[in-house]
Amino acid sequence: MRKILVIVLCFTAINFAGGQVSDDYNRRLYHSYIKDEMHLWRGIIEEMCQKYEMTRDVVLLYDLSFAWYGYIGYLISMEEDKEAKKELHEAEKRVEELGEILNDRHDVMALHGALLGYRIVLSKFSSLYLGPRALKYIETAFESADTCFNCNVEMGNRLFYTPRFLGGSVSESVPHYEKAVELLEASSLKTEHNWIYMNTVLMLANVYKETDQKELACLLYKQLLEYEPGADWV
Repeated sequence: MRKILVIVLCFTAINFAGGQVSDDYNRRLYHSYIKDEMHLWRGIIEEMCQKYEMTRDVVLLYDLSFAWYGYIGYLISMEEDKEAKKELHEAEKRVEELGEILNDRHDVMALHGALLGYRIVLSKFSSLYLGPRALKYIETAFESADTCFNCNVEMGNRLFYTPRFLGGSVSESVPHYEKAVELLEASSLKTEHNWIYMNTVLMLANVYKETDQKELACLLYKQLLEYEPGADWV
């Protein structure tokens, strides 16, 4: 389970109140997440799609878009590239719709960049023309709202995963991940036991581990187990 968390990290708190229906889906996503039952997400996503078609609820569309992003990251981590491409095609259409509704707000713009990153992972030859587009989305989003946690996550991802000769820097990525976690610590996503909070903290722990800061990584793994004892896969 842990390896999906290095990929799946572009999530943010929506700036308007969530509805009861969307909250119910998020609870189910969280429980399948902590039980390491990611295969259940596809069914939940399908239910969310059907509900959105009936209600046109923008909060639901928002949560659906990010849940889809998480699921695609899981598929990529499991090397199910064919299925990931299929899901990515559907997710991109929903995110385009979300961008139109929210006027390409910074968090949705960062998601656009992240989905392009998935395109690059699934087709290495696309990096030459998709890379600059993804970079523009992510940097514009961060410059628009550097206190948005998923904008910080995507800046961290860009620096962490980009080769040094193309401007990447593992050391420079760490403060962005730390800022994202700092913002989440004070958010409702932590108090409501939303899977996004756990995912982001675990991502920072993994980055600490990769940068040979093992004591800090262990502290975060311990913190997560105290927060959610049921996640014994951490």
